[in-house]
Amino acid sequence: MNKLRFVMMWCLLLGILVSCGNKDDDASPATEAELDYFPSTKGSTWSYGGTNPYTLTATGNTKVIDGKTYSEFETKDGNELRKSYLLKEKGVYTGVGMDPTIGNIALMFLKEETPEGKPWYQTNVMNGIDTKMTFTIIAKGMTKTVEGKTYKNVIHVQAKTSITFMGMEIDSGIETNYFWAKGVGLILTDIGEFGNIPLMTYSIK
Repeated sequence: MNKLRFVMMWCLLLGILVSCGNKDDDASPATEAELDYFPSTKGSTWSYGGTNPYTLTATGNTKVIDGKTYSEFETKDGNELRKSYLLKEKGVYTGVGMDPTIGNIALMFLKEETPEGKPWYQTNVMNGIDTKMTFTIIAKGMTKTVEGKTYKNVIHVQAKTSITFMGMEIDSGIETNYFWAKGVGLILTDIGEFGNIPLMTYSIK
C-alpha cells in the first residue's frame, strides 16, 4: 500500500511539473500591435461615433517623409476619404495629416515614456498664425470605460492650443483630452462642451 501511494504521489507531482512546463512552452510573446498605443498592422480598423463619426484603416503602405518611413492610414469621414501617416520611434508617436484642421504638419501627439505632468511643446505656423500646442500626460496605466467597454493600460493626454498675436501668447481656451489604450489605439477624444468622439468598434490584425 505504501508503495502504491508513493507511485500515485510521484505521478501527481510529475503531472504538475509537465503541466507547468507546457504552460511556459505555450506562452507566446506579445505581438508588436499588443505593445504599442497605435497599432499600424495592415487591415486594422477603428470606427468612431459621437459628434464626428469616422472610420480609420491601416493600409499597410508606407511613405517616406523627411527621410523617415511613416505607416499609411485612410480615414473615411462621410463621403470624404483622406490619407494620413504615422511614425513610431521608441515610444514617440508623430502623425501627419491626422487632423485636417492643421494640414500636413508633423504633430508629435504622444510620448509614452514622458512622466505624468511633464508637458512637451510644439510650435507651428498655421494659416499664417504662430501657434503653440502643449501636450501633457495626465495619467498612465489607468482603466477607462468607453461605450460600455473597459480598457486597461490607458494613457490620458491633454492638449491645449495658444496663439501668438502682437507678441502676446493667447490661450484658445480649448482643451482636448485623448485616451490611448495599449494594443488598441485611440479610444476617446473628449473636447468637453464641444463634444466627444468615442471608439465604437475595432479590429486589430
